[in-house]
Amino acid sequence: MTAASSIQSENLAGKRALVSGGTRGTGAAVAARLKAAGAHVTAIGRYGLEHLGADEFVSADITRVEGTDKVIEQMAGNGGVDIIVHVAGGSGSAPSGGFATLTPELWHYTLQLNLLGAVRVDRGLIPAMIQTGAGSIVHITSIQRKMPLYDATLAYAAAKAALTTYSKGLANELRPARHPRKHRLTRLHPNRRSRTTDRTYQPRTSGRP
Repeated sequence: MTAASSIQSENLAGKRALVSGGTRGTGAAVAARLKAAGAHVTAIGRYGLEHLGADEFVSADITRVEGTDKVIEQMAGNGGVDIIVHVAGGSGSAPSGGFATLTPELWHYTLQLNLLGAVRVDRGLIPAMIQTGAGSIVHITSIQRKMPLYDATLAYAAAKAALTTYSKGLANELRPARHPRKHRLTRLHPNRRSRTTDRTYQPRTSGRP
């Protein structure tokens, strides 16, 4: 069963979902699918749309601490979340020409967009999930975490590789030995044939994720 079909067949009525980058592209599609499954969906984006696929919109820039603080404060004030999907990401306006053309500012922005924004949102919202005893977190990674392209997207590839490592560590922390309830962390990445590969880290008491 694919990740998409499992969401479609699952009844998410009463669940609260948060989707970063949820106003366009993949993020908008994820938000619409979660809403169709019955979840109450909040989309994060820098700019809103006239026809939003989600139920609510938070205008925030997750590359900035004040942006993620705003998201955390608003979601916590509304009762927290059951599902977090981190879609926001990309290589920005990285120039071609190899590693020497990537400025420190571009590296900083790329890491904030693809890694640190998700880390801050997770840090602010997952503790409440642990208290309630259930939750799902999804991180969208990239095939470039294993097959980096050096010409223009090396910073992006490095950030997605770091996101993958962070996801594995977080899954280990949420295993039943530490939190004996129901939490799930999933990494998704488009492969070279533009299909979705799902790798789910079901928490467990022993063994590698």
